[in-house]
Amino acid sequence: MKLLDFNNLTQYMSPKSLLFWQENDAILAISQVRYADDSPNLLIVTGEKPMTLSQFTARLREMSSETQIFAQNQHPIFGFRLTLNDKIPHIILK
Repeated sequence: MKLLDFNNLTQYMSPKSLLFWQENDAILAISQVRYADDSPNLLIVTGEKPMTLSQFTARLREMSSETQIFAQNQHPIFGFRLTLNDKIPHIILK
């Protein structure tokens, strides 16, 4: 998923929304982003505590809009879904 597309699709969502990655049936917290090896693209990194949409966009503010976001295993991210079942919305990348 291009960073530009992600930003356009999430610009009106709550900055407190939490970011997750869906891998098969598991929903994992996205705790960091890092550069992919030998590439200008980014990889999400899962961990214990999810980052907020605000933290994510602040860290990537200076990145090119053409930068692409990939999963940890370097597979492309095609989109996300939004869940509103909790007090704080969850953005689940897939």
